[in-house]
Amino acid sequence: QAEPIGRPHRPSARGRRACAGRAGPAERCSRGAAEAVSIAAAKMNGRSVSLPDLVTEKRTNTCLSLSEGFAGARHEGSLAATAQNWCPRPGAGAPMVGQREAGIELERVLPVYYRTRQMALGTEKDGHRMPQKLVGELRALEKALARELRPLHPLFFQRFDDQQLDRLLRAMPFLRLSSGRWLFGSENLGAEWPATKGDRAFILLKGNIALYPDSQGAGERTDIYRGAVFGEKRFLLGDEGMRDCIAAAAHCEEACMVGVITTAALEAAYSDRAFGNARIAQSWRQVPELSSVCKSEQKLGTEQGTSAANWQKTTPDENQDKDSSGAVAHGLRDLSKVATTIHLRTGQELICNESLDESVLVVSKGALEVRGDITVTEKLDALPAKKVRIRIHVDRAENLAGDSIFDKLDPYCIVKMGENKKFQTPVLWNVGVNPKFEYNGVFTYQNEESIEFTVMDFDKYSADDLCGIGTITTAELYDGFKGAVKLFRPKRGIFKADDDLEPEFAGKVFIKVTWDYEKVSALSKVAKSKSWKDQELFMLGEQACWGHEHIMLQHLFMRTLEGAVNNMPYTLTLSNIRVLGATQKGGNPVVSCWKASKQRFVEFVKRTGREKPFLQACRISSLEKQTHLKTIVKRLIKKWEIEEETHKLRRGLLGGPSIEEAIDPSRFRIAYRGFKAHISVRSACNLTGGGLFDILDPYAILRFRNSKQPAFRTGVLQDAGADPVWDCGGEMLYNGETALEISVWDYETNSADDLLGTGVITVEQFCSGFEGMIPLALPGGKKKKTMKQMVIIIGIQWPPLEQTPSASQTWGTNPSNAITGGNGGTLVGFSNTR
Repeated sequence: QAEPIGRPHRPSARGRRACAGRAGPAERCSRGAAEAVSIAAAKMNGRSVSLPDLVTEKRTNTCLSLSEGFAGARHEGSLAATAQNWCPRPGAGAPMVGQREAGIELERVLPVYYRTRQMALGTEKDGHRMPQKLVGELRALEKALARELRPLHPLFFQRFDDQQLDRLLRAMPFLRLSSGRWLFGSENLGAEWPATKGDRAFILLKGNIALYPDSQGAGERTDIYRGAVFGEKRFLLGDEGMRDCIAAAAHCEEACMVGVITTAALEAAYSDRAFGNARIAQSWRQVPELSSVCKSEQKLGTEQGTSAANWQKTTPDENQDKDSSGAVAHGLRDLSKVATTIHLRTGQELICNESLDESVLVVSKGALEVRGDITVTEKLDALPAKKVRIRIHVDRAENLAGDSIFDKLDPYCIVKMGENKKFQTPVLWNVGVNPKFEYNGVFTYQNEESIEFTVMDFDKYSADDLCGIGTITTAELYDGFKGAVKLFRPKRGIFKADDDLEPEFAGKVFIKVTWDYEKVSALSKVAKSKSWKDQELFMLGEQACWGHEHIMLQHLFMRTLEGAVNNMPYTLTLSNIRVLGATQKGGNPVVSCWKASKQRFVEFVKRTGREKPFLQACRISSLEKQTHLKTIVKRLIKKWEIEEETHKLRRGLLGGPSIEEAIDPSRFRIAYRGFKAHISVRSACNLTGGGLFDILDPYAILRFRNSKQPAFRTGVLQDAGADPVWDCGGEMLYNGETALEISVWDYETNSADDLLGTGVITVEQFCSGFEGMIPLALPGGKKKKTMKQMVIIIGIQWPPLEQTPSASQTWGTNPSNAITGGNGGTLVGFSNTR
């Protein structure tokens, strides 16, 4: 039993007239409406009665009729009161400040609407004229209830305009169920609403309901809350699903309010579609994007200004044209019957059960805007190739200092770049001041600023003497170099220190320099990327269409749009594409559009028999959209480049050297697993071992640490001595090892080979490639007697990684859905299944 609400205090008529005279027009209107609601509530709550069972009432539908009749709906206890009483009418309590709690306002409005609607029904049944105040009061409550219902389930309520929603509320039964009741299920459960012949679904307005897959209330439990649509069968509104939950039994876990969506209620809400379908079909015929399907070729030729003489040859006969027009008319009629009308507010997103790409939208009123996220990524293969290696050919030297009559020079040249990169030519014995080295060396380039050439005179029993030092900057080697580098050495004085004297000219060394270029890879550089969220892509005015290109062209449509940056060093990615109601100039907040599913639209196009002209029209419109999108992307990229330059100016890096990003060794070990490294063993210097009568016969062995693959071994150089020059190369399989181990041996014919020295280079050193010297240590931790360090000069080069293709480049056409046209191109086929 509902607890009666006491009659509120009403001021005298004179006091009301005095207050109305002092109040403004808006305040008087609002006060009058509130007073009317208060009077109606007082009339209904003045007697202690239970809530009316609206489901038992049946009446023919009129503008204010409240027909809730449907098969099997007569149950006396369906609206029995729960332990929790109905909330009081709106405005009965203290005024609320700020945002009301979700669901509270619905609990206030729905009971008063119940009672007001029952009063109007009783007045009609008694044959009395409906009071105008009661009509206005009922209208105001319907508007308030509709405003609270729309946010509950936007997908469902976007399919109703204000008038349709009013008719739905008048025809929809509302249930108030206590905790512990079974809404539907087996008869053994005592369900309030057993299975009926008509289709129905439920929408939960308040409370918590548990759904079970078994009609006896067994199985896995699923809890649903306010705004959920559920029932025993799949609920479809036209061709659209409403994201409903399907179950065999429903149990109220707490006091609930439930609305019953029946076939009769939907028919009453959409009663205007009987006349509106013809208008929808006529509007679809006038859509410019669909003109190649909806209009005959003769009409298209006339509208495009084509002369009648030119069209006389290609126009089909009258009977064929009539048959085609009839097919279009029937197709539009069938399409209009299943098209859904969607009503949006300004800024509200259009919500669909399926993907938006599976639908066709036609704007009927107002405007829609297509928004999405734009991501621009730098193309690494579009960047200029970078310098990775520098090859230096040391040809000869002239007029070296330090020669004498009794001791001719034994020169060698040391080339050094940076702190740790250097190589050394072999020693030339007794060649004098004009040696010919003719030696090739390679360095990996990492933005070093200069290269140093040092020519030394070898002395066997003392420290080597300096012949001269010369330096050349890498800026002078922009595109290679061939010429001489001047050498200088400190001038020797008797009475002054060497540092205070000017250096003296010590000859020249002739060199040739060339560069090795390599494309930028993902390991050496991270591609820059910039995203702009929620950008306006397209504006759709009245009679504009969206979605037909994607249905006809499939993935080619997105590839066409993302091809807006084909001539730019960037790739474009469009994501999170949404459709929203656009702001209109007249201040009208309502936007309407028609929506058809992919299956229905494809059937319509196939029925008209104009697939190829429509495909061509879709290609043309896609290119037009690409041009529009290109303008937007250019503006965003320009803004991004300005921001980058401003950031560099703030950091003081404008015009400075570019900063190379180091390769991550862990990423390198994964990316190059299974690749072959090219190994070059060039020479070694200052090897220890051998004797006066046993000159060294050295060879080198290289192996990746803990690798089971065969090692790389150089040839044996007989009687090469301490400075062998191998100049040999080969390949080694790399499987993610962390180091490369090197050992140099002296070949012995009649005994085991002697180990001369060992060296190690780690993955951090060779992941970017390596060219230079590696120190060699004596075996067993022995110390070398001389001051000269044993070194071996090697090079390691890696093949470039292939660029990973973008997502748009890897998309392919499904052969089962493609048919070949007469021009040899690929056309998108149609599928009869969704």
